[in-house]
Amino acid sequence: MHQSIGNLTSLDFLNLEGCWRLKNLPESIGNVKSLETLIISGCSQLEKLPERIGDMESLTKLLVDGIKTEQFLSSIGQLKHVKWLSVRGYSSAPPSCSLISAVVSNLKRWLSTSFSQWRLVKHLELFNGGLSDRATNCVDFSGMFSLEVLDLTGNKFSSLPSGIGFLPKLSCLVVKTCEYLVSIQYLPSSLCFLDASFCKSLERIIIPIESKEELCVNIYESFLLEEIQGIEGLNNSFWNVSVAGHSSSNNLQKSIVEVLFLSVSLAQEETHTIGTYIN
Repeated sequence: MHQSIGNLTSLDFLNLEGCWRLKNLPESIGNVKSLETLIISGCSQLEKLPERIGDMESLTKLLVDGIKTEQFLSSIGQLKHVKWLSVRGYSSAPPSCSLISAVVSNLKRWLSTSFSQWRLVKHLELFNGGLSDRATNCVDFSGMFSLEVLDLTGNKFSSLPSGIGFLPKLSCLVVKTCEYLVSIQYLPSSLCFLDASFCKSLERIIIPIESKEELCVNIYESFLLEEIQGIEGLNNSFWNVSVAGHSSSNNLQKSIVEVLFLSVSLAQEETHTIGTYIN
């Protein structure tokens, strides 16, 4: 890319997706103060982000899917104003090349440091990245105080990474198709939507007692689910627990059904409404 891009001072959207030969972004991109969205997904040879990019106050959305070089990932830590960050791995990539697993051994300190620095990020997509139990030991989300949406679809952990329960603004958590996920617990009370669909190993969900009045839980085709703790005895005015799948393979225990009906009865007595859908 030519240095003349710095002359495009009114540019607010730049899409370089799939430019796999691109190795460097010019430092002059720091002159484009109006740039709000930068998409460099698939630029697999990109070595690092320019130092000046960290001072671009208008740059609030960054998509860097499929870039897994250690030097590049470490340069993300300089971003100060990004609110929407997508660091996806590509599902077609072999596990040995997965985004997070490939760098964990050498960048343990970087992972925890970068997450704590991303204090303004509201929307984080970190899925199909091979985030395993080994990797979650060095990832802590607790410093991301502004985070509202966290998408961890397709990762390989058996329990949630640490710090998620301390996120005061998190309203949406997606762990769809996390096939090794066994239990979901330590959720923040701010949560309004939980998508745990297609989690074929999921056995238990624990809802925080202080949960918000409106909570939607999707557990489509998570057939091994045996327990949802925290529904009973709550004064929530709206619950939507959605279950779908073939009845012959649905392994929901009787206790869950009893809890759901108990919740409905309690809500009717208190003139509240609870939505419970079991298809």
